[in-house]
Amino acid sequence: MNNQVNTIKLVTKISIPATLLAIKVGETVIIPSKTIKAASVRAAASRLERAYKAQFIITEQGFVDETQVTRLK
Repeated sequence: MNNQVNTIKLVTKISIPATLLAIKVGETVIIPSKTIKAASVRAAASRLERAYKAQFIITEQGFVDETQVTRLK
């Protein structure tokens, strides 16, 4: 009989669309690539723009491990 107790790694789910919609209009935020990858941010922003819910400017230029997101609408 094994009496050893194993630990579990907790799972955290980040909602990228909800995160983008939480940005106020006119606000600029920096999202670390460690937290959310730039490609995922771009894909979520594109889906939100197609649904006419919001509009964003997303750039990685000048940043090493970060993405800058500005909400326009």
